[in-house]
Amino acid sequence: MKKIVLLLFFVPFFQLNSQTFLPPVIEWHGKSESLIANPNNPWITSTEKSNFETTPSYDETFDWCKKLCNSSPLLTLVSIGKSLEGRTIYMIIASSEKNITASALKNSSKPLFLAQAGIHSGEIDGKDAGMMLLRDIAFGGRKELVNNVNFLFIPILSVDAHERSSVFNRPNQRGPKNMGWRTNAQNLNLNRDYTKLDTKEIRAVIKVINDYNPSLYMDIHVTDGADYQYDITYDFGGEKSYSPMITKWFSDTFKPAIDTDLKINGHIPGFYLNTANEMDFSKGNISSKGSPRFSNEYGELRHLPSILIENHSLKPYKQRVLGTYILLESTLKILAKEGQLLKLSIETDKAIRPNKVPMSWNSEENSTNVDSMQFLAIESKILKSSVTNADYVQWTGKPITTKIANYNHNTPNDWITRPKGYWIPASYEDVIERLKLHGIETKTILVPQEVEVEMYRITDYKFENENHKLHPFEGHIQVKAKTNVEVHKQVFAAGSVYISTDQPLGDLAMLLLEPSSKDSFFSWGFFYSIFQRTEYIEAYIMEPMAKKMLEDSQELRIEFEKKKESDKTFANDQNAILTWFYSKTKYYDERYLLYPIGREM
Repeated sequence: MKKIVLLLFFVPFFQLNSQTFLPPVIEWHGKSESLIANPNNPWITSTEKSNFETTPSYDETFDWCKKLCNSSPLLTLVSIGKSLEGRTIYMIIASSEKNITASALKNSSKPLFLAQAGIHSGEIDGKDAGMMLLRDIAFGGRKELVNNVNFLFIPILSVDAHERSSVFNRPNQRGPKNMGWRTNAQNLNLNRDYTKLDTKEIRAVIKVINDYNPSLYMDIHVTDGADYQYDITYDFGGEKSYSPMITKWFSDTFKPAIDTDLKINGHIPGFYLNTANEMDFSKGNISSKGSPRFSNEYGELRHLPSILIENHSLKPYKQRVLGTYILLESTLKILAKEGQLLKLSIETDKAIRPNKVPMSWNSEENSTNVDSMQFLAIESKILKSSVTNADYVQWTGKPITTKIANYNHNTPNDWITRPKGYWIPASYEDVIERLKLHGIETKTILVPQEVEVEMYRITDYKFENENHKLHPFEGHIQVKAKTNVEVHKQVFAAGSVYISTDQPLGDLAMLLLEPSSKDSFFSWGFFYSIFQRTEYIEAYIMEPMAKKMLEDSQELRIEFEKKKESDKTFANDQNAILTWFYSKTKYYDERYLLYPIGREM
C-alpha cells in the first residue's frame, strides 16, 4: 500500500509538460500552407485533420496508404522486409512506367529518387509530408512530378520504434504530440548501422539501393539541440569528398534550386549546423565529416548521391512537415531537369580509383584559414542555475543576424595505399555475407590457393568506445589497434573470397576491411577471436628451453637484458618472461594477433 501511495505522489512531477520549457515559438506563416488539403477532401491525412497536432499510427498510416495506392495507377505499395517484431516495412513506388519491377526501374532512362522517413521514428516529419505529396501526385494535380522521374518512398523505416509512441518521447521537439522512439526493438540506432549491417531495417534499405540503383537518396531527420532561425537544414559531401563530382552537383545545381523553392514558400533553409559551443554560437560552426556508419556518409563512399535532412526540432510540426513537402517536390523537379548531369557526375566518381584512400577525416577547428558565414541566430542569454549552480543557455525568441567562423576544411587522415584486392578466409562467413549484402563484387575460390599477401600484426590494442570507455556501443565493444605489416605466403581454403578494389565499391571495401578505419569490421569487433591464445607451454619445458636459447644467441641475450631493464614489471613476472621466450620459438601460435584478411598488392 505504501508503494502505491508513493507512486501516486510522484506521478504529477513526472508528467510535467516539456513543451512548457521550450524556447519561445516564433509565429510562422508561409505559402506552403496552401498545400494543406481542404477538410472536405476525401484523401485528407489524419495529420492535416488534427491541424498537425498528431501523426497516425503504423496501422493507420498503411491502411490509408493501401487505399491510396489501390485507387491510383501511379502508386504501388510493396514490402521491402520485416521488422524484428514482425511488422512489414513498406515502400511506395510512384511512377508512370508500365513495368515497375526493380530491374526495370534500375535500367530506366529516368532518374530514380529514393526518400526514407522514420529511421529515427520520433523524427517523423518525412512520413506525413510524403503522404501529402503522394496524395497530390495521385489526385491533386501533381502527376507530372513522376512523368520524368521515378520515386521510391519509405514512410516509416523503424516501424517497431514507431509504435513505441508516447507523449513523453523527445521532450526537446515541438510536436507532434505522439512521437516514436529513437532506436529499434533491439535498442540499436539504425543510423549507426550502415557499415556493420546488424539490423533487419538497414539490410532492407541496402537491398533496395542495390536492387533499384537510385540516382539520389534522401534520409529525413529532425535535429536536437540549439535554437536558430533555420527550419530546414541539410548536409551532403563537404569541400573534400569521396565523390567530388557528386558533391559539386549538389553545391552548384541542387542547393540553389532547393533553397530558392523553400524560400519562396516561406521557409528558411540552411546547412546542418554543428556548433563549436551550443551556449555560444560566436565560437563558430564546425562542418565536420562523419563516418560511413551514417546514411549520407555511406552514400558518399559508395558514390550514391545522398543528402541528410535535419529539420529544426524547435519549429512547429506544421512548419516542418510543409517544408519537407517542398523539399521532396523540389527534388523531383530538379531530377527531372538535371538528372542527366547528375548521372554523368555519378559515372565519373564511380570510375575514380585513387592510389591512396583516407580512412578518416579531421576538422581543422584551429585552422587560421577559416571562412566567415552569416548566421541567422536567435538571441540568447546565459543564466546561473539555482539547481546545479552551473551556467546554462536560454533563448529569448528574438531573431538576430550575426557573422560566425565556419571551420569547413575537412582534412583527410590516415591514408592507406590501395591494394589490388583483399582475401577473406572462408572461416569468416559472417564478414563475407555482409560484404555481399553491401553489393560489393566478390569472387569465391573453389579450391585452396596460396597467395603472397600483406597482413597486419596487432602490436597494441584497446577495447573501448568513442568515449574511451569499455562500454558497449550499438551492441559492440569496439577495438582500436596499432599494427605492423608482415608479408606472408598464405593458403586460403576453398570457399574463401577475393575482392578486387578495381570496382565502383572498391573504396567502400577498403573502409570495411582496413583495421584503421573506425567503421571497419575489425573496429566493430568481428575478429575478437584473434585476441586470444589457445595453445600454451608449461614452465617445466620453457625454463630449460629459455636457458638454452640464451646460451645459443648473443643477440637474444642482449635483447632480453634490454627488455628487463626497460620494463621492471616484466623483469619480475615469470609468466611474462617465459611467454616472451615462447613467442621467439616456432611453437608459438603465429596466428595470434594476426589480422586474417590478406592484402594482395
